[in-house]
Amino acid sequence: MFGIGHQLLNIGGFSGDGVDTVLDYFYFSVVSYTSLGLGDIFPTDHLRFLTGVEALTGLLLIAWSGAYLFAMMNRLWDWPPCAEPDDPEK
Repeated sequence: MFGIGHQLLNIGGFSGDGVDTVLDYFYFSVVSYTSLGLGDIFPTDHLRFLTGVEALTGLLLIAWSGAYLFAMMNRLWDWPPCAEPDDPEK
């Protein structure tokens, strides 16, 4: 996505370490998606907005995935009780 915005649409560029290969774009995208934001490569102009949208999307999808996994585990696994209730007859 960022390679298209940078090279074809001319809506911004990159500063910092050089972005020369497809793996550089992928690295920047993964860093943005996970909201890590290392800062060795950073966008300029309107690509900053796309980076913010990608970070927000990553945050929401990672949180949703965790919540979904928890709901499925809670629904499908038989969880043993942590303690037995007290017997009033004893």
